[in-house]
Amino acid sequence: MMKKDDINVKDMIFTGLWIAVVTVVTMSVVIPIPLTQGYVNLGDAAVFLGAFLLGRKNGAIAAGLGSGLADLLLSYASFAPFTLVIKAAMAFIFGSFLVLSAGKVKPESKKIPFSRVLGIALATLLMAGGYYFAEWILTGNKVAPIVSIPWNILQGSIGGALALLLMVAMSSIRMPAHQSKGGGTTVEPTQTAAEEIKEEIE
Repeated sequence: MMKKDDINVKDMIFTGLWIAVVTVVTMSVVIPIPLTQGYVNLGDAAVFLGAFLLGRKNGAIAAGLGSGLADLLLSYASFAPFTLVIKAAMAFIFGSFLVLSAGKVKPESKKIPFSRVLGIALATLLMAGGYYFAEWILTGNKVAPIVSIPWNILQGSIGGALALLLMVAMSSIRMPAHQSKGGGTTVEPTQTAAEEIKEEIE
C-alpha cells in the first residue's frame, strides 16, 4: 500500500519531467509567423499528450509552465504570461474531454474517440483566439494579429493529430495510483491513464 506522500511526490516528479518535455518539444521547431510577433511550433503535441498521461490538473500545470518557459528561452518573453494561461487552459479543456471517452476505449483499441477530436478542436480554437487577443494587447494593433489565427489553428491541428496517434500507441500505459475518493490510499497497478483522469474529477 502506498502512502499519500509517495503518490504526491510521484505526481510532482512526473509533472516536473513533463514541463521539461513541453519546453524542449516547443523549442525544437520554431517558425516565426509573418507580420506578427508570434511563432509556430510543435509544442501542442506535448500539451495534449500531457493531459492524457498526467490528468487535466497536472497536465495543465506542465503545459502552462513548459510553454511559458519556452517563450522566455526563445526571447518571446512578452508572450510568456499569456502562453502560461492559454496552454494550461488547452490541456485542461482536453483533459476534461478525455473523461468522456474514459472506460469506453479498450487499451488495445486503435479507434480514436470523437470526444478527443472535439476536445482538441475546441482547445485549438481557444488558443487561436487567445493569441489573437494577446498580440492585440501587446501591440495595440487589432488587424495584424488576424494573420496568426490560421497559423495557430494549423499548429493546434498538427499537434493534436500527433498527440492522438501517440495516445493510441500508448493507451495501455499504466499510471501511478492516486489517492482514493474515500480519503485513504490504494494502489491500482492496472489503472490506465483514462481511468485515472476520470477519478480525478469525480
